[in-house]
Amino acid sequence: MKATILVAIIYFSVLSGCSSSRHQQLVELGFERAYLDGYQDGCYSRSMAGKTYQDGFRRDPERSVVVKKYRSGWKDGFEHCYADDRDSYL
Repeated sequence: MKATILVAIIYFSVLSGCSSSRHQQLVELGFERAYLDGYQDGCYSRSMAGKTYQDGFRRDPERSVVVKKYRSGWKDGFEHCYADDRDSYL
């Protein structure tokens, strides 16, 4: 029983570390704030879409229309988080 709990703690620690390290990788690669904000909003939207139908997408509609990098980041984040969560839908 303790081994199962330990494995679960390690598993969730690794998962939470992946999301912050992905963001850090994008920062280190030189992506601009608008792209990073869009990526984070898109990723959040994808993770919420898989869990509930009540919460809507997180997206800044004005920024999405005006700022191409935000729009691109949102799309990339939405698609990337879907790829990460595909196994949970099978």
